[in-house]
Amino acid sequence: MRCRKVSNSANTDQQMGVPPDDRNGLVAWIKEHKEQLILAGLSITTLLTIAIGFKNKETIKEFWKNLVEYIEKYTMSTYSSKWFEKATDAELSIEREKVRLAFCSSSDDMENATLLQNLLRRFDNEMSKREWGDKIPRATSIHREHGWYLPNDD
Repeated sequence: MRCRKVSNSANTDQQMGVPPDDRNGLVAWIKEHKEQLILAGLSITTLLTIAIGFKNKETIKEFWKNLVEYIEKYTMSTYSSKWFEKATDAELSIEREKVRLAFCSSSDDMENATLLQNLLRRFDNEMSKREWGDKIPRATSIHREHGWYLPNDD
């Protein structure tokens, strides 16, 4: 079993060169002026940010523009709600086919297959909504004398 050397705070204060009374006074002063110190720190940070912003105004504008373009590109490429709203019917068909092929080839990975199946349903819902609008599609039921959807071969 190893023993650990324990140092007491008095030895630490003496090693740092801080007399015990001064350290307690400093801690008390910090506690009294905590709000003013926080406000001063925030003010200095704000002033430095403004100064750096004015100095590098063009760089910040270019960075912001690139960031907005990246965010738009990322959200548009991941089949977001915004992408579904802006996509044309042809784009929906093309992208749905890509997702369908990926779904057909993902038979081993059940988690991925489930995600792709949900995405296919989302494509189908959007395409159906565009085609039918507010109408409810109704198909006539076919009933034969031998049962539903059975031929009349006697």
